[in-house]
Amino acid sequence: MASEKHKHLQGGNRCAESEQALGKSGGEAENQDSGSQASATGDVESKPETCEERLVRQEQEIARLQEQLKRVTADSENYRKRLDANFERRIDGAKEDIFRKLLPIVDHLEMAVEASHKGGSAEALCQGVELVLKDALKIFEGYHVVAIEAKGQPFDPACHEAVMMEESAELPDETVSKDLKKGYKMGDRVLRPSMVCVSRQPK
Repeated sequence: MASEKHKHLQGGNRCAESEQALGKSGGEAENQDSGSQASATGDVESKPETCEERLVRQEQEIARLQEQLKRVTADSENYRKRLDANFERRIDGAKEDIFRKLLPIVDHLEMAVEASHKGGSAEALCQGVELVLKDALKIFEGYHVVAIEAKGQPFDPACHEAVMMEESAELPDETVSKDLKKGYKMGDRVLRPSMVCVSRQPK
């Protein structure tokens, strides 16, 4: 009986020791897990940026912006050059068109001069000059250039230039009595004002 009781006590002591050992082992495992988590959290958190690192980062950003500015400047300069080249080509094209249309006038003038040297009649010379005038007016018409009406019109300083005055009982004051040199306009723009004589009533 005493022997069984002693065995029972020994068994109880061994169970208690086992539980203590398990508890101690579990505590150590928990401590290890906590330490591992703390270490991992510390690795994830970024370290504060030092002055040297901040300076390097800012210098890199400045270099990037400078390179971008160079590219934008180069693109802008190339675009300006293309615009200038296109403008020059358009100007050259307009010049070619004008001079091409002037060639018939030169041809007729050369013919008139040649005819006069060969002793041609005054009538033939006059006809040649009329052809030249006709060609010139045709070119003007193509560019919407027309003569300014002056004679008999009220004097308009915007398109008339008075070079003299004369008394006239037939015309009202400030009326163009003579068109001394024709003026021309292209659309609404005056290319050359008409040189005119302006009337005034006799006193």
